[in-house]
Amino acid sequence: MSGVSLLGRLVRRFDLEQAGEDRYVGGAGTGGVTESDRLFGGLVAAQAAIAAARTASEFSLHSLHTYFLRPGRPDRDIEFRVQRAKQGRNFQVRNVEAWQNDQLILQMLASFSRAAIGPEHAEPMPEVPDPENLPNRDRLRGRDNWQNMPLDLRMATPLTGADPQPPVQHVWVRPNGPLPDDPVVHLGLLVFASDRTLLETAWRPHSQAGELAGASLDHSLWLHGVPCMDDWHLYTMHSPAAAAGRGLAAGAFYTRAGVRVCSVAQEGVLRLKQ
Repeated sequence: MSGVSLLGRLVRRFDLEQAGEDRYVGGAGTGGVTESDRLFGGLVAAQAAIAAARTASEFSLHSLHTYFLRPGRPDRDIEFRVQRAKQGRNFQVRNVEAWQNDQLILQMLASFSRAAIGPEHAEPMPEVPDPENLPNRDRLRGRDNWQNMPLDLRMATPLTGADPQPPVQHVWVRPNGPLPDDPVVHLGLLVFASDRTLLETAWRPHSQAGELAGASLDHSLWLHGVPCMDDWHLYTMHSPAAAAGRGLAAGAFYTRAGVRVCSVAQEGVLRLKQ
């Protein structure tokens, strides 16, 4: 693994090992572990989506709904078990379970469809500065290896800090290097990126209380086309509500040309870091 970039290692993690019919093995490794050595839920969700996609090769993902059931271990393999819940002519549905140490840590329902033509509309992309001259999020947070992270995140809104801010964030996202010409890898990277900074948006009005130690409860994503993640995408997020120790956030990815690629929603626990 020496000399391989963190993005390269992440892409390798997307190349799941087949362990039987509709069974795949993945895990964390470098790039999938958080600062507190926790398994990053976005990586597990990305691998689950890839496992589902590998069983529906002639169809494209149009939606997924995920529940994070238990925290995973970053140092153990994860087995993804795919059930072919529906085998239709135009739609196929997959139920994916992620197992680790005989514990179910994630469950996903993913739906795939054939390409079709129909009416189109989308909310316009917010007007924000171009990413090239904006500050890198990881650098603002004091990470020494910010230039080597799998994703380059540029803040079009101020970093969440000690002063309360509106529950809105706009972040430009791009991989820190080239990607393989494999649509499933691009799908995995989109799911991986969609779990970054989303729950933090719900914490922004309450940040005077201290640092967030949140945990995602669920994650849903709807695709409006086949993603191509080679270039910058704007991830625009807002939180419509928070109550009972939970926050709800919604978001969307836009290409640099302003095309809406997907919509995202997530609810998570809002806890004060001790």
